[in-house]
Amino acid sequence: MRAEDRFVERLREMLPPDDAILLGPGDDAAVLRHAGGDGIATTDMLVEGVDFFPGEDPERLGRRAVSVSLSDAAAMGAKPRLFLLSIAVPADRDEDFALAVCRGAIARGREHGAALAGGDLSRAPCVFVSVTLWGDLEGAPLTRSGALPGDLLYLSGATGRAAAGLRLARDGVAETGFPEARELLDAFHDPEPRVALGLALSRQALAHAAIDVSDGLGTDAARIAYASAVRVVLERERLPIAASVQAAARRCGVDPMPWILSGGDDYEILFAVPEEAAASVETLSDLVTVTRVGRIEAGSGAVLRGASGDADVSTLGYDHFERPS
Repeated sequence: MRAEDRFVERLREMLPPDDAILLGPGDDAAVLRHAGGDGIATTDMLVEGVDFFPGEDPERLGRRAVSVSLSDAAAMGAKPRLFLLSIAVPADRDEDFALAVCRGAIARGREHGAALAGGDLSRAPCVFVSVTLWGDLEGAPLTRSGALPGDLLYLSGATGRAAAGLRLARDGVAETGFPEARELLDAFHDPEPRVALGLALSRQALAHAAIDVSDGLGTDAARIAYASAVRVVLERERLPIAASVQAAARRCGVDPMPWILSGGDDYEILFAVPEEAAASVETLSDLVTVTRVGRIEAGSGAVLRGASGDADVSTLGYDHFERPS
């Protein structure tokens, strides 16, 4: 278990039961009971120098901050409704910077039906942006804990693009100097949350379990495995590799597989469905490309299965509490 996940387990032990909380810490969002129906709440923060580079365009930063929370809502199968936005800036940033963050956040929220309802503003040693988002559930919530042996495992889009974009950004590669740079830089700076897919999975009751891939495909696959008490098998030959990622890997002289398995910040949805639902899942490619990438087996942990056997991938990804070696 990763350090971040141990923290969540210890936190859950501290919390008294509450009838209004149907599902507390440990999933992509909390599930709450309201008088008008069940809903979700989720919160995320972005910190300068940790989650984004200093000097990031503030409007793009606002879009990304809301996208992260929208992705959590998508992974729960919820329809986004309202969000709060909190911004802290150092003394060298003025109100125009903060308003630009708001402008980007409002625009991204509007694209998916979520309205800005309020927030907070403060000073800090670096830029800090936090979003708290609420959404409505029209069906049963998608969670990490329902996967069953025999289920098929699907992935939206393709992982590794954000990690490739991060590498290009660090290397200072401009889009004019590399044809695929724009796609990869956008995947890192301005990810697209899979809200429509999450809603379809929930409304049609297709998925037994789901998670948004934010910390790395290996780590997040292991979170489904742990929550569902199963083994998640990723099949190497089935993992989609975007042409842009292949091009970036050739340019950088690296193997793209680490980006795909541990890069993080992809905000795709990894989900398990019963085998009989496979035909229905394939129709969802009208919303976004979905690829079968593996299966669920009895056992524990997350593995990558290839010609040479199974390799553990459960620690391949980002952990906020992991200490550098």
